[in-house]
Amino acid sequence: MHSTFSDGEFSPTKLVNIAKGNGVSTLCLTDHDTFSGIQEFITAAKAEDIFAFPGIEMTVRYRGFNLHLLAYFESKDSLSVEISEKVLNMANKRDKRMRELINRVNEVIPEKFKGTIKYDNVKRAAEGVLARPHLAKEMVRLGIVATTRDAFDRYLVEYNVERNNIEVEDACRMIRECKGVPVLAHPGERSYSLANPAKGRSYEDVPEMVEELKSFGLLGMECVYPYHERTGKVDYYKGLSREFGLIITGSRDFHGSSTYQSEHLLGATKMDTQFLDQFKEVWAS
Repeated sequence: MHSTFSDGEFSPTKLVNIAKGNGVSTLCLTDHDTFSGIQEFITAAKAEDIFAFPGIEMTVRYRGFNLHLLAYFESKDSLSVEISEKVLNMANKRDKRMRELINRVNEVIPEKFKGTIKYDNVKRAAEGVLARPHLAKEMVRLGIVATTRDAFDRYLVEYNVERNNIEVEDACRMIRECKGVPVLAHPGERSYSLANPAKGRSYEDVPEMVEELKSFGLLGMECVYPYHERTGKVDYYKGLSREFGLIITGSRDFHGSSTYQSEHLLGATKMDTQFLDQFKEVWAS
């Protein structure tokens, strides 16, 4: 799940409160490219007697395209200086990209709105790293678009600023050196899918890619995921995970209203607790 420290709707404390109300017993915060919300999250979860552990979702590069890589850690103390500095550098790069994206969008919106999007106003909406949903909300506030989805459909995808992401092999190495668990996030999701026939990556290529990712240190795959459920791919990714000895994980990828998710969906993904036992084995290794 994601908090206001990246592109989520709710603070870490509010997320814990929602989870408690939904009967959730195990929880992890995986904000994009930041650990900034972890301390608040762990403190809030401890107060509610919820088993919680820190995580992150990193955008990584593999064979020239982007993937999302989740990392799960036993505690905040597990984080090395190297990974902490790398993540801080990612946040700084996000800031620079946001400035460039704002400049691009200001040039293509209707004439009466040109120049009205200000970096400081977008930044004010973010508690941690800047993300496109923060810009989308500011565009709604200014009346440039009616909804955040309109902002993405009309501007924020087409004029997005590409970034130079860390290679997946380096990311897996850093995570494993902290005794963390690197997990491939939503491998069938449209924007970050291993298979993309339009770009020359067929489903026949996927097993070989998974094998290579495992050789880099990958330990798990997010199989149970809303988009996989809608497209009937959950069993496919579970089968791949079993074939290559990867930990089967799942999530609701909860962001809140920015992804049209109501509060009752937080914790709606039901998983066998085997994955947690497997995480603990890695943490104790």
